[in-house]
Amino acid sequence: MRWEGCDMRRGRKIIGELLPAGTLDLARGFSDNARRYLLTAALQNVGYGIIGTAFAIYIKDRGFSETVVGDVEGALALAGAVVCLMLPPLVTSVGYRKLMVFAGLALGVSRLGQAYAPSAIAIVGLGLLYGVGDGAMQTLSMAFLSENAGRGGRTRLFTADFVVKTSAMVAGSLIGGIVPMLLRPMIGEHDAYRTTIVLAALVMMSSGVTAWGITDRHLPGARGFSGWLATLRGFSSWGRVARLLVPEMLISLGAGLVMPFVALFLKHRLGATVAEVGAIQAVSSVAMALAALATPHLARRIGLAGTVVLTELASLPFLLSIPFAQSLPVAAVLFWLRGMLMNMSWPIYNQLSMAGLPPADKPLVAGWVRFGWSVAWLAGSSIGGRLMEQSYTTPYFYTAALYAAGAVATFLLLRRVRDEDHPHDEHPEGGGPAGVGVAVAG
Repeated sequence: MRWEGCDMRRGRKIIGELLPAGTLDLARGFSDNARRYLLTAALQNVGYGIIGTAFAIYIKDRGFSETVVGDVEGALALAGAVVCLMLPPLVTSVGYRKLMVFAGLALGVSRLGQAYAPSAIAIVGLGLLYGVGDGAMQTLSMAFLSENAGRGGRTRLFTADFVVKTSAMVAGSLIGGIVPMLLRPMIGEHDAYRTTIVLAALVMMSSGVTAWGITDRHLPGARGFSGWLATLRGFSSWGRVARLLVPEMLISLGAGLVMPFVALFLKHRLGATVAEVGAIQAVSSVAMALAALATPHLARRIGLAGTVVLTELASLPFLLSIPFAQSLPVAAVLFWLRGMLMNMSWPIYNQLSMAGLPPADKPLVAGWVRFGWSVAWLAGSSIGGRLMEQSYTTPYFYTAALYAAGAVATFLLLRRVRDEDHPHDEHPEGGGPAGVGVAVAG
């Protein structure tokens, strides 16, 4: 037994030298708040995975067009944009906990309603409520994680957030593919998809229970409406916001053109079953999660902006090859490689966006960044739905061009970014620690 223990320690040391720093201890040392948030995020992302596999197919099979799918995405983006601006100042008066509980309920109730909505107008309208919940979580998450990670631990926590979310997406994608397949012989195809959407809604609603256990740290500032105005007046990070929005909106516009319609592309162009769609999306999430573990090491070697630009540009050949794929296995591999490379730097994006900011400014910066993302997603998904009615392939070329422009903008605007966990990077123009980031492209 002693020999086995020594061998295990030796093996752990060897593995630790090979893996990115902190990978083996990724989940250790986090605060109770951080762990509760990660559980909340995991439940929500299981729901996201189910919806990503089944929702567009469900809408299409009910007789609605791709335009309705795009308009639902546009509605949630519109609501998310409003929330991104209105919600951040409320953090000081309402707190993270209540806002996250509300977000979980909004996500679940909206999807539950969409499962039974009688018309396209109702489905799109409920997308507004979903956008409120999604916008709230996207706005709060980066600031909350930054506030609940110690100095030097942000890379680990942001990476853990990414790995947890993508792992949960794996489970959700598989569930979204398997449940309709199992239920179809018993209750029919239509009700099988509806039941799957209901399941996703219930999982999302349960995230409100785990969020209720979060303990709010006191943020300085007045309460109520006066506190809301005071937070706005005291905001001093407009320069940071301006530098974030250019790459953010280019990438979001490109993502909106194709990402909401991946399941339809696989099913209606290449003949995939819903189970195969779920499996393809699940493997894509696994690849992203594993690749994300390498980003801290990569960032130390080539810098923060270098990591972002390199991975984004490397994804483009695979993205451009997808429209030419003539078989499902080839398309699946292309989707996996594209998704892995485009999204593996997400923890770096989120970490940088909060670096060096005063605590009271963090929710507002996140809000403006998400606002830009949501506005561009609104445009992209609305245009994409109409393009997809004409061709399932053409939008991919527009997306590639926008992703390339986003990568170039990232290099030009963010190449001198400095972060507390990466002290060898330079200060941005104007001096002082600062960080910038763009959201995951999907």
